[in-house]
Amino acid sequence: MQQQSRYLQELLWILLIIALLIVIAPIFWVILGSFKTNTEIFGSPFSLPKSWNFDNMASAWVLGNFKMYFMNSTVITVLGMLIVLLVACPAGYVLAQIPFRGSKWMFYLFLFGMAIPVQAIIIPLFYQLKSIGLINTLTGVTLVSAGLAVPFSVFLIRNTFKDVPPEMREAALIDGAEEWTTFFCVMLPMAKPGIVALMVFTFMQIWNDFLLPLVLLIDNSKFTVALGLHSLNVENSTNYGLVFGGTLISMVPSIIVYLLFQRQFISGMAAGSGK
Repeated sequence: MQQQSRYLQELLWILLIIALLIVIAPIFWVILGSFKTNTEIFGSPFSLPKSWNFDNMASAWVLGNFKMYFMNSTVITVLGMLIVLLVACPAGYVLAQIPFRGSKWMFYLFLFGMAIPVQAIIIPLFYQLKSIGLINTLTGVTLVSAGLAVPFSVFLIRNTFKDVPPEMREAALIDGAEEWTTFFCVMLPMAKPGIVALMVFTFMQIWNDFLLPLVLLIDNSKFTVALGLHSLNVENSTNYGLVFGGTLISMVPSIIVYLLFQRQFISGMAAGSGK
């Protein structure tokens, strides 16, 4: 029995390594291709480049107008993250620590929001934003992106606050602290891993989103990085080195954010995945 368990564990490790290679191979190909010419990409796709140069990335940055796209994506992502945090943290705290009549049903409504795919509501969203003059605006994309991120965010933060002992809140209230003071000074610092995980998840979701900007933005000057990369690919579809360079540029912020907050992200997701 013990030997059988060891074989199953080894098989699991083999399957995980195969899955990891499947995920990493395209990323590795893109990174190497960013430093190669088209001839090198097709001749030896997974070999190291003959000379490491940044011509592809420099050309992609200029031709693809990535400076403007980065500014647009930064505005949408940062404001979207702030909105999500301002909504999800108090809502998750109340649903986890302050039971009230109907709190379970309200939580179920947030879960229902997680089950609705954006593709099913994208057309009504378009006409609703059009009716209030927010089509082709960064404000419209920001509000919709934040709204779509709220259900999962409340779910994650609510479960994070569930891990905080309720005695901490009760002790603060007994000592004379107000509810908001308890929330900001006692409970919020204890939920830091979940909040960091939420920030990383929201950043990646909004920064890498393609569908919403594609439908809601019209002018090239309002495009995000994802749309800018798509335009670069359409206009230079045969220049793989240039396209790979643009792809690597668009990946850099997500990679940096994840590497900086990797431990907090993993611990926060683990804390918020139960209950």
